[in-house]
Amino acid sequence: MGISAPLLEVCVPSGIFCWRNIQKVENGEKARGTVAFAQGAKIAEAVSKYDGTVGKRTADAINFYNKCAEKSKILDYTGKAVKWATKNVNPLICASSVVKVGLSDDKPNAIVTETGALAGMFAGEGLMKAEMGKLINPENITKVAQKMENTKPLKSVAKYLLKAGNASNASAVIKGIAFVCGSIASYSFGQKLGEKYSEKVTSLFGYKSPKINQKA
Repeated sequence: MGISAPLLEVCVPSGIFCWRNIQKVENGEKARGTVAFAQGAKIAEAVSKYDGTVGKRTADAINFYNKCAEKSKILDYTGKAVKWATKNVNPLICASSVVKVGLSDDKPNAIVTETGALAGMFAGEGLMKAEMGKLINPENITKVAQKMENTKPLKSVAKYLLKAGNASNASAVIKGIAFVCGSIASYSFGQKLGEKYSEKVTSLFGYKSPKINQKA
């Protein structure tokens, strides 16, 4: 049995986000470790629900863990923490931004910048969740494959996509990658806007950035 589209829809974006957050931890953003952990937990949870050999083994491991948890309060609390983390990735991202602001030498401007970044990310992700499925879906992938069927260089790709289930998997992978790219772009755009207007916003509250003092 091949990997299902629902599993790919979780694992592709979560896997990329997990890898990116691990990189951020390595670059000094220690608070991102909890986000990486949550993304990894989401993958494990999705795999455990997958009806296949890998999913069965993961589910067996989780069942064993649950039995141990019944006899250990520490493991029980840890299990609850993992479950909470899989459902609360965004709050953990917000928490990591709070830590980032706390470590900044220019906290007021850092607040505006981080708020802009998170607002951009959440707005972009919300739009993609609402609209992306209308464009990237198995039906449209199949239509594209049918048009490519008679094009020599793309014939083998078209043949693969037209096999049962492959259009759904391709759609899930493309959506996952597009979602990650859109999320990163939205975060970056929001961050740049925040940086651009942070000094203007903080000046409304009578705050003078160290950067302004240095220029003067």
